[in-house]
Amino acid sequence: MKHQADPGRGQPRPFQVARWGKFWSLEPLFVDERSFLAAKGGLPPQAGDIVLAVPAQGDRRRIVEILGPGDQLAPVLKALLYAQGVRQGFSDEVVAAARAAAERGDRNDQRRHDLRELPTFTIDPDTARDFDDAISVQREGDRYHAWVHIADVSAYVPAGGPVDLEARQRTASVYLPLWAEPMLPEELSAGVCSLQAGQDRLCVTVEFVFDDQGRRHASHFYRSVIRSDHRLTYGFVDSVLVPDAPTAEAPPRDTAGASAVGEAADAELVAHLRLAQEVATLLRGRRYARGALQIGSFEPEYRFDASGRLIGAASRPETPSHALVEEFMLAANEAVAERLLEVEAGAIYRVHESPDPYAVDALLATLADLGVPTPPFPPPEQATPEQVTATLHRLSQQLPALTAHEGRGRIAFPQLLLRSLKQAVYSPENVGHFGLASDGYVHFTSPIRRYPDLVVHRALLHRLGLDGEELERSTLTDVAALCSITERGIDKLELKADDIALCFLLHEFLGQTGWEHVFEGEIVGLHGSGLFIHFGGTYEGYLHVRRLGDDRYYESEVGSSLDGAASGRRYRLGDPVRVRVVRVDKVRGRVDLELADGVQGGGAGGRGGAQASGGRPKHRPSAGRRRGGHRPGPRGHRRRS
Repeated sequence: MKHQADPGRGQPRPFQVARWGKFWSLEPLFVDERSFLAAKGGLPPQAGDIVLAVPAQGDRRRIVEILGPGDQLAPVLKALLYAQGVRQGFSDEVVAAARAAAERGDRNDQRRHDLRELPTFTIDPDTARDFDDAISVQREGDRYHAWVHIADVSAYVPAGGPVDLEARQRTASVYLPLWAEPMLPEELSAGVCSLQAGQDRLCVTVEFVFDDQGRRHASHFYRSVIRSDHRLTYGFVDSVLVPDAPTAEAPPRDTAGASAVGEAADAELVAHLRLAQEVATLLRGRRYARGALQIGSFEPEYRFDASGRLIGAASRPETPSHALVEEFMLAANEAVAERLLEVEAGAIYRVHESPDPYAVDALLATLADLGVPTPPFPPPEQATPEQVTATLHRLSQQLPALTAHEGRGRIAFPQLLLRSLKQAVYSPENVGHFGLASDGYVHFTSPIRRYPDLVVHRALLHRLGLDGEELERSTLTDVAALCSITERGIDKLELKADDIALCFLLHEFLGQTGWEHVFEGEIVGLHGSGLFIHFGGTYEGYLHVRRLGDDRYYESEVGSSLDGAASGRRYRLGDPVRVRVVRVDKVRGRVDLELADGVQGGGAGGRGGAQASGGRPKHRPSAGRRRGGHRPGPRGHRRRS
C-alpha cells in the first residue's frame, strides 16, 4: 500500500482508476457521481487500482494513497470503510490507555465470586477472536442452575477515559468478511476481555435457577472470575447435539492446546452441552408460547483456507447450537432489564414498538395476493394491539411449513413479515420489545463489541454497589440516539461488504464452471424496473425488466408481482426461477442476471413457478398504504433483536 501525505485539502475519498486516453480517470466508488481526472503530483497508479484521492487544482483529484489492485477483495473493502467514514485503527493515546488497563486489571478484588472451578465453555464462529460470553449449566434435582458469564469490560474501560470516549464514538464493532474494525483496541477486545479457554477472565455473571418447565425461579447478578474450559465452535456443538448432521466436524482445539473433547472430558462435556440444550429448548418454548415471533435470518457464513484466503460462502441456517446460545443470551438480557426496571435505574433499553395496524393490513393483502392463507384481521383502524400480536405471531409460525410444502417463498415471505415491523432501537425509555414479546429488554451480553451493553453493565453494577456508573438522562438520550443511527449505517455497510465479497466468489466460481452455468433462484424483491433474485444458495442479483421478453410489465396493485400487459405473465415474490449471470461488477457488488430458459412464466413454471393470469389480477382490497414494490432481497433486512 502506497501513501502520500495529505496537504489538508479535504478528506480522501475512494476511487477506481481507469485509463482515459493519455489521462487517468478516477471513478468514484459507492456513490453515484461523475468521474474526475487525476491531478499531477499524486502517486502513480495502475489501471484498475483502488485509490484514495483529495480535491486538487481545478476540478481534478490528487491520488494520496493506493489501497491495492481492484481485482483483490481487501483493497475494495478498505475503500468501503473510507467511503462510509468508519474509524480505522486507534490513536496512540487510546492504545496506551488500553495497554495500561490490560496490565492493571483487578483479579484480586475480594468482591468477585471465584467460579474458576465451574465447568464453563464458549460457543462462537470458527474465526471469532472476541469472546464476549460463556455458559455453565448444572442440574440439581428438578432444578436447572445456569450461569451466563459476560466479559467485564467496565473493569478495564473507566467511564470518561480515552478508551471509553473512543468506544462511544464508534458505538459498535464493524464486521467485514476478511476482518473486523473493533470498538475496543485489540489489547482488550482480543486480549484480556476475551474469554479465552484456559485463561482467568473477569466477568459479570447472571446466575439462574429454572424449574423443569423452564420457569425462572431466581436470578442473581455479581462480578466474577472464570476460566473457560473449552473454546467450542457452532459446527462442533452441532456435531454433538445432532450426531448425524452433515456438518459434523472434528473437535476444535482451545488456546491451551488441549482438545475440546479429550478422552477423559468427552462424556462430561457432551453431558453439559445436552443439558444446556434442554434448558434452551424449554426457554424457547416458553418464549414462543408468550407470542415471540419466529423469523429466521439468511446471512452468509464465509469459509477460509489455511492461509486465511476467502474460498466460499453459504447461507447460515439456524442450527441447535445457534438456538442454544441465543436462548441463554436472551434470558440474561431480559433478567438484567427486569432488575434495572425494578430499581428504576438509568440505562439504555432495546425497544421494539408494536407494528402499525395499517402495515399489517398491507402485509396480509400482499400475502393473500400471493396465494398465502392469512388469518382474519379487522379493519386496521379497529385493530387492537392484541389482534396485531396474535396475527403476526400466527403468520410467523405458519410460514416455514407453508414455504417448505409449496417450494416457494422460503426467503421472500418471512422477509415480507419482517419489513412490516418497526425497527428496534435504543432508548432510555422502556416500551417493551414486540418481536420478543418481552416487557423489558436490554443489550447486555456483548460489551466488547456494542457500547449500549457497556452502559448497561455500568448501570447494573452501580445498583449492585459494585462501582459502575449511571449516566444522566440527557446523556442517555444522546448516546441511545447515536447508537441507533450508527447501527443502521453499520448494517448497510456490512450488507454492502457481503455483496462485494460474494461477487468476488461468484466471479471466481464462474471462471471455473463457465458463464453458461444455470442457477436455481427465488424472486425476493421487485419494483417497476425489474426483479431481485436470490440464487445459488447465497448470491443475489438483479434481472432488468427488459430481459423478461417482448412485453410491457407493470407492478401489481399491492407490489407483489410484475405482470405482463399482453402476455398475462406474472413474476411473483417467492416464485422460483432459473437464471444465468450476465455481468458481475465485483468492486461495486452488483450482479446482472437473465432468465436461463428464455421467458419463463405463462403457466410453465410448474408448482409455485411464475404464473399466468387472465389479464390484470384481482386483489384483496387494502385499507393500508400501497407497498410500492418490495426490495431489496434477503440481505436487505437483518434480524437484530
